[in-house]
Amino acid sequence: DIAAFYNFYTHLRSAEPGAPFVEGSPAPTDIVQPFVASNKMGGGTYGIEPFVEWKVLPKWKLLGSYSYLQMNIRKNKDSQDPTGDNPDGQNPRHQFFVQSSIDLPKHFEQDLSLRYVDKLPSLNIPSYYSLDFHLGWRPGTHLELSLVGHDLLNSQHLEFIPEFINTTPTEVRRTVSGRIAWKF
Repeated sequence: DIAAFYNFYTHLRSAEPGAPFVEGSPAPTDIVQPFVASNKMGGGTYGIEPFVEWKVLPKWKLLGSYSYLQMNIRKNKDSQDPTGDNPDGQNPRHQFFVQSSIDLPKHFEQDLSLRYVDKLPSLNIPSYYSLDFHLGWRPGTHLELSLVGHDLLNSQHLEFIPEFINTTPTEVRRTVSGRIAWKF
């Protein structure tokens, strides 16, 4: 499968400065600069997303996908939004994903997934690879035992830093877990 897209947007959300005011309580006295949501941005996005599924053997399947994204979003001439003009550098331009799924003997199954996410240059976030692993065993029709590992190549990696609002950056840590499931 392959998908190509082009989208054009108008009236996208912007953060416009409101009238500053003095706030004296609680102390100390501060000058507050509020920002008001407005719709003074517009532009387009385009890209391509191919996807491949290959049944190598009756019990072995490979999946692969790639994504290319280009953004061209601009503030209107009357906008006073203090954030960056084009959010293109806040989104990965290139991403790919490869997964191998194998049904093993004795009711075991194994999945291995590798993905790549391109850098986010305007946020100073480097590109990264992530490897996930799943080993499952179904000894009966109702019981499933599994071992799962996420982000096994790195102890942690940064995924996003908010540009305008001061909140905690999004960081993903390596995890390994076991699971017991009884289905009825």
